[in-house]
Amino acid sequence: MLNQLILWSLLIIPWFSLLFMDTTKLRRFFPVALLVTVINTLFYQAAYHYRWWRESGLFGWDNVIPVPWIYGAYLVATIWIFRFTYGRFWLYLLVNVVLDAAYMFAWYPVQQRLGLAEQGNLPPWASYAMMLGIAVAIYLFQKWLEGDELEVQLGGRRKQAR
Repeated sequence: MLNQLILWSLLIIPWFSLLFMDTTKLRRFFPVALLVTVINTLFYQAAYHYRWWRESGLFGWDNVIPVPWIYGAYLVATIWIFRFTYGRFWLYLLVNVVLDAAYMFAWYPVQQRLGLAEQGNLPPWASYAMMLGIAVAIYLFQKWLEGDELEVQLGGRRKQAR
């Protein structure tokens, strides 16, 4: 019963939080949230096939891709993270480093104890590295989507990448 409550909460509560967001920001960052949903869907399919990890689904048909995480918590969290950090790459990266670490090394063990997840062949640090790689990739996608130039500051000198 507790597991079902957690999974339903992960699916529903994040969507209600979007009622508190300005609709222009929601429309601006929804495409990147959809992209991360597609990427996560593909990663979860690979994880299922290669036995990297397994997570419980809410429905009988979502054993490969857990709907509450992919189509609830991850999608909406992406929108909120971009809402507060986009345009400040180092802040965005720091937020992702902290949140992904909290998920992977604090919450995921709790999920395992509750029977909601099972560690497979992929070590936690590799999953964490994948999460950070996805975060950088979707940030670059948002920059491209908005037509922004990518500026990288190295040693006090700015360089522009096109």
